[in-house]
Amino acid sequence: MYRVLIVEDEFIVRYGIRSMIDWEKAGIEVTGEAANGKEALELIHLNPPDILITDIKMPIMDGIQLIKEVRNSGYAMKIIILSNLEEFQYAQKAISHGVSEYLIKSDMMPRDFEKALMNVKVSLDSIGGQATIDEPARKEKLLLGLIEGSSYEEVIIEEAELGELHMPAFLLHIFIHSTDRGFIEKQHVIHETIEHIGGDRKFAVFADKQGEINVLLPIPHRASSAETVSEEIWAKQLARNILSNLADGYGLDCTIGLSGRACQWTELSKAYSQATAAAKQRLFLGTGKVIAYSELTAAKEDGGTPIKVSQSHIHTLLYGLQTKELNEYVGSLFDQLGQRKDPDLVQIISLELLMILTSMWPDVSNDQDQVLHLKKQYFDQLSKLETIKQSREWFIQAFAELQDHMIRIYNSDRNSIVKATQYIQQHYQQEISLQSISQFVHLSKNYFANLFKKEVGESFLEYVTRVRIEKAKVLLAGEMKAAEVGQLVGIPDPKYFSKVFKKITGATPSEYRSLVKEDKEVF
Repeated sequence: MYRVLIVEDEFIVRYGIRSMIDWEKAGIEVTGEAANGKEALELIHLNPPDILITDIKMPIMDGIQLIKEVRNSGYAMKIIILSNLEEFQYAQKAISHGVSEYLIKSDMMPRDFEKALMNVKVSLDSIGGQATIDEPARKEKLLLGLIEGSSYEEVIIEEAELGELHMPAFLLHIFIHSTDRGFIEKQHVIHETIEHIGGDRKFAVFADKQGEINVLLPIPHRASSAETVSEEIWAKQLARNILSNLADGYGLDCTIGLSGRACQWTELSKAYSQATAAAKQRLFLGTGKVIAYSELTAAKEDGGTPIKVSQSHIHTLLYGLQTKELNEYVGSLFDQLGQRKDPDLVQIISLELLMILTSMWPDVSNDQDQVLHLKKQYFDQLSKLETIKQSREWFIQAFAELQDHMIRIYNSDRNSIVKATQYIQQHYQQEISLQSISQFVHLSKNYFANLFKKEVGESFLEYVTRVRIEKAKVLLAGEMKAAEVGQLVGIPDPKYFSKVFKKITGATPSEYRSLVKEDKEVF
């Protein structure tokens, strides 16, 4: 089945292209979409399609430049241009780069589009099934298949496809911490560095599907069999040289994960898993270094006890303005994560803490634009954290900023609690809910509930119930029936009124009335 990449800046047009024909029936699969030439080029380097369908006018990189870059990179994929009539002069330039079909968007009917695809498909069939690419790109594609777990037989027909590359070998996974470099630029920089360091030795530089760069290091043949340890020392030193050159020559901060020794091509998938696992340990060991998989210690299981984030406990500490205790709690979470040395678990716990932060800000701020901006800022900052130490400090600081905001608004909101208690004293006989009273004082429900308890010393429900029982005690001193008293103080269910009254006073309404008449001490 042939693979297609659709490049068009308007989503609705991309959707229309996808919906226009039965791709599976045509023997074609849409494997990717891009909104401009730059995005498309990165996808092409990762997984070259057989057919490229592209618009002409697009932001960042237009279709003409995209086609030039594709051809300059040695890709011989078939290209179909989608254009408007007024863009024909641009299309003529593209046609000079070997475009297979040219279609006018406004005139294009499903049958026209299907016919163009079938023409391209016939052309591909005639050259043996797939658009040919240059040797370096073909090697990258083959190596990508091997690290993804494809069997040697599935990926390679003849070993000659990989040229002078051989096994055994080590695999380097290079993680570049700079976020302002595009995929193409990162790959180019590493290619240059490897060429500078490698000399006559044949190494392979290729990207995985996440856009991270990997380097295959075939172990040099020696007259006598070298020990595995000495081979790893050689690979690690080479990796350190790469780090040094990337830092000194390009100002790049990188971390390199070094796999164990792979003896067969079928072991490359395992080597890739080892190299990426080693590189992820930068979270605990720090960045800017070479981390060998063989040096990793097993993660501590801590008796199998799961690490749990208690949202209720964090709320209590925040609303109680217990800064020291909150810092200690967040710090303890990261201490446990540091012992486990599980990068995936760090991401999970960090996400849980982030959700607590982003859910609490709307409760304590009426400026929704500010809250939205803060959420975006949080996600952006969190994505740039490289070590568990940075994550720990960032979360402690973020919670401190939230608590500082709560302290600043606390004094003004105390007046809202006074207003709420006055309202309850005056309207106790009516139905009063937490939702209605928080709306009355213009505070969020959760924030009001916590602030009320802190200021009054008891929960909102406890306070309302106590006020009603105090009013009931006064009324029971007269001749009014208990059920009528319950109605007047806002507790219409006689059984529930009697139960609540006894819980608070220690006596039922009838017993209380008798005690009052006997002029005995009552509560």
